[in-house]
Amino acid sequence: MNKLKYLFILFLYVILIDGATINIFAQAAGNKVLVIAENESLKPSDIDKAIAFYEWAFAAKFTQSQRHEYQSIKLNEFRKDPTITRKSIDDIVLNYTQALARNEEEQSRIRQAFNEQFIGQLRNLPNDAEAKLLLSVYNSTHADETASNDAPDSSGSVGEISSLVGKWVWTHTGNSAVSTSGVYIGSNGSRFTYQFMPNGMVEFTGIINVMNGSCNQQIFKSRKGKVRLNSSTMTINWNKGTFTRDFSCDRANNYTKTLPAENETYQVKFKTDLGQKQLCLTDKDETCYSPIK
Repeated sequence: MNKLKYLFILFLYVILIDGATINIFAQAAGNKVLVIAENESLKPSDIDKAIAFYEWAFAAKFTQSQRHEYQSIKLNEFRKDPTITRKSIDDIVLNYTQALARNEEEQSRIRQAFNEQFIGQLRNLPNDAEAKLLLSVYNSTHADETASNDAPDSSGSVGEISSLVGKWVWTHTGNSAVSTSGVYIGSNGSRFTYQFMPNGMVEFTGIINVMNGSCNQQIFKSRKGKVRLNSSTMTINWNKGTFTRDFSCDRANNYTKTLPAENETYQVKFKTDLGQKQLCLTDKDETCYSPIK
């Protein structure tokens, strides 16, 4: 799995965290190199620092077996792609050291924002060993939160519109772009969000970000409408919306268009994946959205 999927989220917090990096990690005695490849090295302390970040973010502790498993995963990744693995750990540590320089209130805000995004990403990777491991660490202290998201009806039936109320998100992240001087430019990624209201209204926002060299193109879509639910069929009567294109290398041709009012119909159901309740909408293809607070 491409670890830059994860770094997309981590890079967001460089915006939130400023100030100088502080040296908080002491070198462990006998900190021998675990493996060397392509002039890159990986030490036990490097992996310990990454674990420390996740323990801070999740407010949870790795068990000894989980630490060993995480180390094994990182060593395998490093042997396959030492440069990317080395950079991913360095970036995690950079974000962590800068986060710890903030006061407790700011740390709590950053931690909460990170988990809202990152845990959803992990749940979208059910076949990835690292995602499974990190989810198990997170769930060790958030079991009650996970259980509260489970669907009460194993059939997946949606029932009343009240069962949809809340915010649901689907995200996908791709590679990040970094300049020759090492400055972060941007990332490829998409984020689609539905927010259902108790009165049957719904709001949708969609953002797609595409990097092409040093050029960054962002597409933004926003609309509101009214939901009708008939068994497992959901119809949304959309009002007029907006569609915006913003291309950093062609500012003269950027635009905002008005989307026409229209109706959309989906088959809708709930699923439970890795202990989390998901809202799945099917038109031609099925897309499952995770709840966010």
